[in-house]
Amino acid sequence: MDENYRENEEIEDNGEPKEDGSADSELHSIIYGGEYSEYGDALGSEEEEEERSPMKLRTFSVKEKPEKKEKIKTETSKKITTIIIVSAVIAAAVALVAIFAPSWFRSEVEQPPEIYDGEVLSGSKRVMMFEHLERSQIQSIEVHNEYGEYTCYYNAETESFCFLGLEGAPYNEELFSQLIVASGFPLISDRFLPGEERAELSEYGLGPDDDPAYYIITTRPVEGEETRRYKVFIGKPSLTENYYYCMVEGRDIVYVLEQSIKTTLLADVKSLLTPIMTYPIEDNSYLTNISQILIARDGELFVLIQYQDDDANAPGVENFGVTVPYIVTKPVEYDAATERMTAMLGQIVNMTGSELLEYSIYDVVMLVDDDGAPLLDENGEQEYEYVMKADIAEKYGFVTPAYDIYYKYRTAEDAVIDNLVSISAKQRREDGTEFYYVASHMFDTIATVDAANLSFLEWQLKDYLDKPIFSVNIDKVSRIKLISDTKNYDFELTGTGDDLVAVETANGRTAFKGDDKDVGKNHGIRNFRKFYQTLLSINREDFTEEPDESERALLLTVEVSFRNGTTRTYKFYSYSERRCFMTVNDKGEFYVMRSMVRKLVTDAGRLLAYETVDPSADN
Repeated sequence: MDENYRENEEIEDNGEPKEDGSADSELHSIIYGGEYSEYGDALGSEEEEEERSPMKLRTFSVKEKPEKKEKIKTETSKKITTIIIVSAVIAAAVALVAIFAPSWFRSEVEQPPEIYDGEVLSGSKRVMMFEHLERSQIQSIEVHNEYGEYTCYYNAETESFCFLGLEGAPYNEELFSQLIVASGFPLISDRFLPGEERAELSEYGLGPDDDPAYYIITTRPVEGEETRRYKVFIGKPSLTENYYYCMVEGRDIVYVLEQSIKTTLLADVKSLLTPIMTYPIEDNSYLTNISQILIARDGELFVLIQYQDDDANAPGVENFGVTVPYIVTKPVEYDAATERMTAMLGQIVNMTGSELLEYSIYDVVMLVDDDGAPLLDENGEQEYEYVMKADIAEKYGFVTPAYDIYYKYRTAEDAVIDNLVSISAKQRREDGTEFYYVASHMFDTIATVDAANLSFLEWQLKDYLDKPIFSVNIDKVSRIKLISDTKNYDFELTGTGDDLVAVETANGRTAFKGDDKDVGKNHGIRNFRKFYQTLLSINREDFTEEPDESERALLLTVEVSFRNGTTRTYKFYSYSERRCFMTVNDKGEFYVMRSMVRKLVTDAGRLLAYETVDPSADN
């Protein structure tokens, strides 16, 4: 039987088939089990295996028969082989499905959905309520929701979007982009078609008595094209509030919008606007380009500050330099503290609210004269005044604001921008944090601003002022006069820098010029500069009430004239053993130490006697 079964095989002398080394022989061995192929299914009995063995492919000679131990090993290996084969078949099946499944189901998946009048397909074959309107195509978006109504539109002059009635008001660009997408890319996730059995529209918040929110989107005019306009009603949200039921005006179809519209089309416009309260300045130009700052408290002037630059120099004098760029002009004329001014201006120009509360807060009132005729400005144009709406003013404490801040800013194009903000009394939240209500005249808004960001509002007048009573570059001074109860001095200054010359004329013509070593000890300009340093060392100490005329005596008058033609007069009144009440141009708020006033007079005498002046000495 073996010879008949293997009629085409050559038999070696030992009964084994010859190895031809071919790949077919190797594959045949792998598939059919090689030396273990003589054994059948391990689930069969040993007797059954012996009965069937003559019919199997032989790998042993007819005379050979494996031992029982070898047979058990062969059964285990065959199990492994079976598992491998089954796994290979499954993997092949999966591969076939992956390759051919798209073609098997292509006819069903690629069937385009039915499109109704006005609808379009997106690039991914999804239904849209209308065509995708990109930002560059939109002229306006008019929104009506539970918070009110607003319109944003494209301003061709500025080539940007702005909000109607809030032109110039900054807005959150990220949220605005989301608004553009939510309104102009109406991709839907579902729809209820005409004629289908469905509940009444009121169940979707779209009934005639529901007063649903809606928006109207209009395209930008294009020559040769018709302007398109779509009005979309927004009804109730789905159970998860991730989707909303909507309808397009003129269609009997309920759509389910896929985009989230809760934070855009259904939100308060105040969430879109950025509550910047003053003119935005991106660089540090405010340190030089703000020409005037006025702060009022409870409707009364508190402090007026002016910027002084080289425009105030005398004709022909260049690079004069300004030691203190700001000067307080009211209620007293005093040099402003540079560091303090920098801090205050930084808080003013960066005034940004934490929460926008109101917008469109002012009414525009036409001004008339006593006869009722229109009041015209210098250009012959009608003058107007912006008056805060009465209910808003009362609600936020602006009937008489606790503070008013006004400043002028000059842009790089030399345009002057007027800024005005009104600020309420300090408020306190439930968590203990403090804030102010701030009304922006420029942006027509009210917002909350944290008190920590407006700390300068609590400064006293002295906090705005430079501590030295006088701190002007000597090259700006043309004359210094000292008039005391015992001695008078009058110094005239010419030249600048190393060429500075000081001549005292009240006590004869005594000149101080050049290097002290060249002209004689203490005869040069260096000793005079030390005397000038004594003047710069007199500091204001603190506020004091003005003494009665009978309680004070004039101790010293100092007149300083500047090369721009202005003069500042300091008067020191002795009213106690250690203090002098000081006035600047006959207005006073502070006292200085009496010892420093005496030292100034003493050092002037030392100067004329060619004695060394030591500004750091006590007397």
